Amino acid sequence: MKNPFAILAVAIVVALSSSCVRGPSSALIVGSPTTIALANDNRVPAGTLRNGVLRLDLDAVWAGWRPDADVDTAVTVRSFAERGELPTIPGPLVRIPHGTEIRATVRNGMADSTLIVHGLRAGAIGQDTFSVAPGGSREITFTPPSAGTFLYWGTTSHSSATTGTGRDGLLSGAIVVDPAGAVPDPRERVFVISLIDHLSDSSLPPPHEEIWEIAVNGRSWPHTERLSYAMGDTARWRFINATNRPHPMHLHGFHFLVTAKGDGAVDTAYASDKRRYAVTELMNPGSTFRLEWSLTRPGKWLVHCHMIPHIVPYPERPDSTRHHDVHAVERHPLESMAGLVLGVDVTDPAGSYTAPAEPEVATHRLFIQEARGAPGMRSRKGYVLQRGVEPGADSVAIPGTPLVVVRGQRNRVTIVNRLRTPTSVHWHGMELESVFDGVAGFSGLGSARAPLLAPGDSFVVWFTPPRAGTYMFHSHMDEEDQIASGMYAPLIVLEPGEVYDPSSDLTMMVGLLPNERGGSGRALNGARTPAPMRVQPGKTYRLRLINMLPAPRIHVQLAADSTVQLWRLVSKDGATSPPALTAPRPASLFIGVGEAYDFSWTAPASESVLKIQVMMPSGEPLPAPLLQRFIAAP
Repeated sequence: MKNPFAILAVAIVVALSSSCVRGPSSALIVGSPTTIALANDNRVPAGTLRNGVLRLDLDAVWAGWRPDADVDTAVTVRSFAERGELPTIPGPLVRIPHGTEIRATVRNGMADSTLIVHGLRAGAIGQDTFSVAPGGSREITFTPPSAGTFLYWGTTSHSSATTGTGRDGLLSGAIVVDPAGAVPDPRERVFVISLIDHLSDSSLPPPHEEIWEIAVNGRSWPHTERLSYAMGDTARWRFINATNRPHPMHLHGFHFLVTAKGDGAVDTAYASDKRRYAVTELMNPGSTFRLEWSLTRPGKWLVHCHMIPHIVPYPERPDSTRHHDVHAVERHPLESMAGLVLGVDVTDPAGSYTAPAEPEVATHRLFIQEARGAPGMRSRKGYVLQRGVEPGADSVAIPGTPLVVVRGQRNRVTIVNRLRTPTSVHWHGMELESVFDGVAGFSGLGSARAPLLAPGDSFVVWFTPPRAGTYMFHSHMDEEDQIASGMYAPLIVLEPGEVYDPSSDLTMMVGLLPNERGGSGRALNGARTPAPMRVQPGKTYRLRLINMLPAPRIHVQLAADSTVQLWRLVSKDGATSPPALTAPRPASLFIGVGEAYDFSWTAPASESVLKIQVMMPSGEPLPAPLLQRFIAAP
């Protein structure tokens, strides 16, 4: 079955090569569908670097791939290999200091297809593409013009970086060019995201495989690498999106500093005054970004793509083959998640960490509610804060009631589960203790783990927000059902002394809403057709924009009389933006799943429209946009 968010299926006529293919020279090319590609953790650079010259020999070959390490079955893919070595996914890492000359030979060990290579001449826009005939080879000599993080990739189906999903979708690798004279952090990690989405076609020669696989450095969770750090360490990572899908990468429990971003061909290292904090960063197809974060609290944490189809087993796999069950709530960490997930273990070897004290400065009681639908209809589920008397058992708000708290104050939240099924609550973007992070069975420290909140059970969460801004909370259990049923809500942190005024502080949360057809549809603030809002011309409003769809990204634009308005960036994911990024800018941007942006906007004298367009995969029609009208009224 094809993934519902897939954008293209590419059927490739394949003629399986023999176990060894010889090119124009006599050097042996290793690779066949029975040769299992190795997962590449991108820690050892390829080639030989001597006297300022990197000599590199790459082969493109057939290989078998096992993104789940504990299975016997493998899918047939095309991949890169260093000459004489086993193929790897992703391809071999190219890492050099700036000023190094690259002398590379690329051989095409696939007898059925011409290989087209992009990006190997890193940073050379318009000069980075060359082809290699079946069984042939090409030599290139090149000196990258700048330092940064880059992507090289190949195709045999003439696909582009934004359309390729076939068996050649794994022909990709990382190029890292370090500044001349700089000593790279030996613990810096490079992560390449890979994907293949291939439909079987019985009219074509074998193999007849239907493939949906997505991985980080060649592995799918729970087989991805577990990272280990000590409290006080600084983690430095580079992400490369070698797929045709956007990936909003989300870190639990911490903010990270974005230090560079690129499009795969051009990389921009940010000056110190333009570096910003985030908890989720949207990666467009072919893009890169660099981050660093300080590990100030011990425990177990997750890093993952926030698009739900990229972190759940799809299609669901029988336990007898891959031990994945998307509804296995008791075994959620290992069996209900898959794909683009990394685990991070932060230890406290010195025993220096002390958990915050727990004076009850602010107390909250949060009910997880369900209004059952008619037979065949999806139930409405959501979060309701108790305000005065206890809410009725079937009262549901979608999105949930906003939780408004104050920076620096300790909060005690008692969560009561009134659903018929277990659940958990993830405090997205909040810097808190691991056991309260909400990944049942995984989050925690020592022997303590975040609990699975059973029906009728309750759990107390403590947190002290260190930053004022916009956050969210949502289910982190059986997400395809629970988030689609409405289990998400805004979390707003105010500065001390600040008063929350919903007439000028406008939250715009996009998510799913159960519909009359038994499924769910996209909605803004719980409405498919939001009622107009009255705004006062000349008055400045704060717009809090949150994308809590399961997928995909959205494009947001605010215009009046067809003229795009101006707004100022206030914060991203709850972190105040540096002054260098707060100048007025056109009110238009893409927002990834799990991202939150705050802008200040001064209402004009005429009607304005906030247009939210859900961006569908290439080739699929765009749905009608969600529109929020602002009526100018003195």
